[in-house]
Amino acid sequence: MLYEKLMMDSGMLTKFILFKRITQLNQSDVSITQLADELSLNYQQTFIIATEISHDLTKVMATHPSILQKAGKIDSTKLLVTIDEYRYFLLKKSVPFQFIMYFLNHDSPNIDDFCERHYVSRSTVSRKMLPLKKHVKQFGLRFTYTEANLTGDERSVRVALFDALWLGTRGTVWPFKSVALEDAERLASAFAEYFPLSRTYLGAKELNYFAAIFLCRTRKKMYVSYDERYDFLMNDNPYYDFDRLNQELGPVQALPPRYSKGESSFIFFLAHYAPFYTLDDDPSLFQTLEDFSVRPNPVYELVQEFLDYAKTNIFKKEPEVLDKPILIGNLINITFTFYVLRKPFPNLQSLVEVPDKKRKADHSLEVKLQQFFDEKAQEKEYKFIYTVKKYLIYAFKSVLLPAYDKPKHSEHLKVGVAFEHNFTLVRMIYQFLNDLGFVDSSPYQEELNSSYDLVISSSLLPRQKHPDLPLYFWDLSYGNKDLADLYKRLQQLFEQKNILNE
Repeated sequence: MLYEKLMMDSGMLTKFILFKRITQLNQSDVSITQLADELSLNYQQTFIIATEISHDLTKVMATHPSILQKAGKIDSTKLLVTIDEYRYFLLKKSVPFQFIMYFLNHDSPNIDDFCERHYVSRSTVSRKMLPLKKHVKQFGLRFTYTEANLTGDERSVRVALFDALWLGTRGTVWPFKSVALEDAERLASAFAEYFPLSRTYLGAKELNYFAAIFLCRTRKKMYVSYDERYDFLMNDNPYYDFDRLNQELGPVQALPPRYSKGESSFIFFLAHYAPFYTLDDDPSLFQTLEDFSVRPNPVYELVQEFLDYAKTNIFKKEPEVLDKPILIGNLINITFTFYVLRKPFPNLQSLVEVPDKKRKADHSLEVKLQQFFDEKAQEKEYKFIYTVKKYLIYAFKSVLLPAYDKPKHSEHLKVGVAFEHNFTLVRMIYQFLNDLGFVDSSPYQEELNSSYDLVISSSLLPRQKHPDLPLYFWDLSYGNKDLADLYKRLQQLFEQKNILNE
């Protein structure tokens, strides 16, 4: 479920969706009637919500001009507040978000104190927390109220808290009242070399959030235990420095040895818990490939067996795709995390991506992944796959799909070109269509009308004779700047043709 649906009640969510749509349009004369139709609301409802948004903007920025215009119009070019700033403004009134902020930032949090501070009843808190409670339950987590908290595997707790706070603020504010930004930055910097995130602009900010959550939880004596499944990677491996944490925390805040080992191991695990690798020259990527390949372990063995399978059964025409270090490193991270946790765990992707209709390429790849993991789950050393197979398939598919979901794995569009018989007039169109890779184009033939997905013609004569012909008119005076609209049309048709009808 999308993040905003978990955190916002229906009224707040409608307001956010309308604001988001207004920002997308970026026009000086957006019709309220148009917005009402798009959101399946009546005019009066939409006008009231737009008025509330305009009023909210002055609370975010006192000098913000009104976005409301005469004649039922909205001027979205006057927006000075970003979508991240407005989301955070709304979330500050959201009970689920308030509750998370409360138990993170207070020493002895409890439900009665929370209700008193935020003028809500216990029943209201329980009701408004339901979607989020259901969401975290799938990860074996639950909210407690007598002592306000999120409980379960502390590793999953911290990732879930990161997701909630990062997606609510996107780095625009520092939401940790109990942790100074400087303290988080210092801790993050001490372990930056382990994290690919540290080498990108937003990634470095995300790492500060992880560090702040680490400090919030450990200062409240909520610790992560060492997991023996880390042994093959971290035992006797000088790359993982288990003394660094206490050296960084200093003598006053240093953790007892048993807690220091567990917390240090969690930091190192966190560097692997997601498919983080995006840069070809990332030193941590090369370290991962070396560590997993030279130390006997079921994670690397499973990934290698999968790559052998995929080269024969999935990428047989382009097996070299699977030799890319980034792809291998990300598959190792995914497999390692499921090997260690053996259950689904929170991930950012599921909270930001709108579920889309399944395409034929998705289905084809999924079937082949299913076949591989079904077989491997029967083998003794890979029994852990059985309980996480669905999630493992989804994660592998997410990494592989950009390489797999190419036109060669989908049905191409069949396009007829009806232009004057002159090379200089048609060469641009043919070159454009050939470069797309998902179009098979050829001169238009009337007897093939039923097979065309689209006919591009410099004349409307074909449509006059065949009114149902899917025709795109291309005037001979059009140039390169007009190709964008044609591309949109072709892309829409390609998506429609490759949606799987289940």
